[in-house]
Amino acid sequence: MEQLFRPAPEPTDRLVLYFNGWALGPIAVEHLGLPEGHDLLVLWDYRSDDFEFDFSPYREIRLVAWSMGIWAADRFFAARDELRPRVISGTALGGTGYQVDEAVGISEVFFRKTLEGLTEENRVRFDRHMLGGKTYRHLYDDVRLRSTAALYDEFVRPFTEDKDQPHLLPKPSAFGLWTRAFIGEDDRVVPPASQENYWRIQGVPFTHLPKTPHYLLTAFHCWEELWK
Repeated sequence: MEQLFRPAPEPTDRLVLYFNGWALGPIAVEHLGLPEGHDLLVLWDYRSDDFEFDFSPYREIRLVAWSMGIWAADRFFAARDELRPRVISGTALGGTGYQVDEAVGISEVFFRKTLEGLTEENRVRFDRHMLGGKTYRHLYDDVRLRSTAALYDEFVRPFTEDKDQPHLLPKPSAFGLWTRAFIGEDDRVVPPASQENYWRIQGVPFTHLPKTPHYLLTAFHCWEELWK
């Protein structure tokens, strides 16, 4: 995983731990600025679980994850049980704990069609379609910095890791992590109905955001909105 750490102006024992979605780097949350009284750690690129960071200074962790980042966060904390008691809130945006699942994720048909379209020859068209053209130009420019092979490998990894494992519901590794979820009503990546199914089974309250596409982080203006 890649990481970006942004410290607060003064020493603090509170951390916002943000797991980005597939393909994108920290630019996806730049508009949110630095949360007051918190350090910020942004994680992305889930081709590997390799990661080093010292969590010992932090008494409180506020977890936020978007799309594939929800899957990555579940996996992250499953390997770090000692951190779970420090998580005081967990906000999930536009996704579920199972990346590819007919009932609570994206369908395998959608998954395979995405892979078929993700080629070097089709890359420019693919990026524009994925990010909505000029609406998210800053995200488009960021995605262009990643190689096609890297995006392919990252996208396929959750499917590869989970395909031979039972998709238990509720998902055990997600217990105690998530306190609320946001669902964009215009999400064309992870079906809103699948998100509803998942969070209802998990017992996590969810909120619908009208007229909001998958890249719904633009709907928030500050970090505090994500956990108020």
